[in-house]
Amino acid sequence: MNPGATAMPDTTQNLVMPYILQAQAQKHVTHNEALLVLDGVVQLCVEAVGQNDPPVSFADGQIWGIGPAPTGVWVGHVGALAMRAGGGWLYIIPREGWRAWDRSAEAMRIYRNGVWGGLPLQQVDGLGIGTGFDATNRLAVVSPATLLSHDGAGHQLKINKAAIGDTASLLFQTNWSGRAEMGLSGSDAFAIKVSADGAGWADALLAAPDSGQITLPAGALLAAGSAVAPALGFAGDVDTGLFRPAADQIGAATGGVIRWLLSNSACQVDVPMTGLAVTQSDSDTSTGRLVRTGAGPAQAFRRGNILGTVSQAGGVPTGAVIERGSNANGEYVRFADGTQICTTGTQTVNVTTVAGSVFRGIGTATPWPAAFAAVPFALHQSADTSVTLWGGPPANSTATNAVPRLFASASVSGVQAWSFGIGRWF
Repeated sequence: MNPGATAMPDTTQNLVMPYILQAQAQKHVTHNEALLVLDGVVQLCVEAVGQNDPPVSFADGQIWGIGPAPTGVWVGHVGALAMRAGGGWLYIIPREGWRAWDRSAEAMRIYRNGVWGGLPLQQVDGLGIGTGFDATNRLAVVSPATLLSHDGAGHQLKINKAAIGDTASLLFQTNWSGRAEMGLSGSDAFAIKVSADGAGWADALLAAPDSGQITLPAGALLAAGSAVAPALGFAGDVDTGLFRPAADQIGAATGGVIRWLLSNSACQVDVPMTGLAVTQSDSDTSTGRLVRTGAGPAQAFRRGNILGTVSQAGGVPTGAVIERGSNANGEYVRFADGTQICTTGTQTVNVTTVAGSVFRGIGTATPWPAAFAAVPFALHQSADTSVTLWGGPPANSTATNAVPRLFASASVSGVQAWSFGIGRWF
């Protein structure tokens, strides 16, 4: 050895294999020990890592990574590799960065910071599975499917964008051309949009982020549905909603029953009012046809029931507004407020009885064409122009009969007279 030269160590720096020294006896032993280390650490494969208890069964060449609290013959060899060789254990101290295949976990291990761990995947430039990644698609996967599953509870897939005007979405493509996109595109409103060619896009659905209200910019085409299963219904009430019974028709149902039906020529409304019915036309005179106004039902007056039979119950009108009629006794008009006007037919009256300087005549009792509730106000007239004639007081007129009384300036026989009465029918 040259003076001043550094003494040569007995082992190598990395694998700690023994050197064959000058003038060393049994050099083959040292050589074999070095080969044994090489045999263990080159293409390193361990049965397990972090194991504290020596195995019960083993074979030469098997290696274990000793854990932090070894027992038995492994005591004092924390973190070492224990290799079974020549009926004993050879302990090898791993170095930072060593790699080993872990048979029990079927995983590649890296020795870092005194611990065997998995491959470090933090801050990698990219990852390509079945393909290559690029600067934009730094995670690229080519496979029939991609599985993302839970780790004992739920699972979330998070897509984050930097600002409102950016995009965070899922894009669906056909032969690398976009066909559908869902997510936040240029705003914070969730949207679903579609495209036929990847160039022109149409918004199919927009959800307002502040209210959750849904907008369908392109509209919506619903199935026809039916009264018992409307196409547009409500949660918890499946037989209430809108449906399409036939072409050019739209209907509304409640409880599975059609209540409203609109076509291009008519509108049918079914109002479920107990004991009531709605008029069917402006000439409908069916009894009990009512419409509802305000808080309660009211009689609907129209051409069909302004003229008709008047009636009342307890002084309250219940029929038509005006009733007009005639019979063998004459003509009458009745009003809903109780007013009645009657005109009798003509009868012959002889005005021959001297009454001072004039003459008078009284006719026979003639039934009013409609009975009054009380004696009416009555007038009596004649169209005879041969003498001067005028009607007198009602005389013996009653609620049911008219008795005309006439006066004349001269005696006259065979005068045609009639009576006119105004009163009440209730």
